[in-house]
Amino acid sequence: MILIKTPDAYFNEVGIIKTAGLHITPYGNNALIIGGKTALSVVGEQLFKSLESYHVNFLVKEFTGFVTMEEIQEYADYGREVKADVIIGVGGGKALDLAKAVGDNLDLKVVTIPTIASTCAAWSALSTVYNEDGSAKGALHQKYCPVLVLADTDIIANAPIKYLKAGIGDSIAKWYEYAPKLAETPEDIALRSSLQSAQLILDVIDEYGLVAIEEAASKNVTKAVKEMIDVIIFLAGLVGSAKDGKLVLNFVHAHSIDHSLTKIQEASDSLHGERVIFGLIVQLILEDKSDEEVEKLVAQINKLDLPVSLKQLGISNNLPEKITAIARGVDLKRVGLDRENEEKLIKKIEKAIIKADSIFQKMKI
Repeated sequence: MILIKTPDAYFNEVGIIKTAGLHITPYGNNALIIGGKTALSVVGEQLFKSLESYHVNFLVKEFTGFVTMEEIQEYADYGREVKADVIIGVGGGKALDLAKAVGDNLDLKVVTIPTIASTCAAWSALSTVYNEDGSAKGALHQKYCPVLVLADTDIIANAPIKYLKAGIGDSIAKWYEYAPKLAETPEDIALRSSLQSAQLILDVIDEYGLVAIEEAASKNVTKAVKEMIDVIIFLAGLVGSAKDGKLVLNFVHAHSIDHSLTKIQEASDSLHGERVIFGLIVQLILEDKSDEEVEKLVAQINKLDLPVSLKQLGISNNLPEKITAIARGVDLKRVGLDRENEEKLIKKIEKAIIKADSIFQKMKI
């Protein structure tokens, strides 16, 4: 059996926010809007006007901080209290993850309006959950994807360029994280489908990535910028849309390193995609890829102006201690090894992190 989770519709268009009400009204007319302060200041006036035009009532509940289980419950209780019949998430990954989790809790349809393209959160049926201190706790899988994704190209293109770069980094990792499983399950059609989407991500980034970064930095809405938004939201989201229930990604893959890095205070200002791309370098080393292959990826990452060292992620003091903490922070529970082998594995991860970090010096980036 293959389960496929996708939105009913995905828009990547200039000015789509102005007709949001038209697209949202089929799903409900009493909306709870969950969004970050900056995001709401950017889209609020146009969104609210459009909702009013189509007689969609709405209440706004601003979100700051991290998506914790307590926050999810608080927002769900509020949605239940005001009798919301549709949830609208506005903003970056955390606000959208909260909206999806609240919608799942209340069994309501969710509409996402991303204001940055830094992850595929607007599409995916998954929310990253954090502890109060900002360290990643785990993931909540939703029954369904958001029903509607309204990505306003103009709004996203005018966001700080660091978000688009981080989104490209997060998207690059998809192929590398899924590809190792193909040798184990070559008959898995869902995996092969995911890998085709992931390969297309790499192809489009090769063709348009650098141009998109240059043009978005100048706040220009161009074909290249639109292509990158499609890569980060649509294609990266599509990679995880079809599953047969058997696929389990490697326990020390790029996203596992990212989750562990969230536990290091100095890295708290780095973005998800920035941490993932460093984690990807570590992953390739753990897979015993050749130095040539690793350095080729690092060179590409450097051209895209993404971090390739711990220092670039904000970690510069007490490196041995921090590297050990990152290695120990990787979730090894599902590996099923005895304690002795687990310790050996942690040491192996430490060495991979050290090597990944040293490549920065070797290549004089």
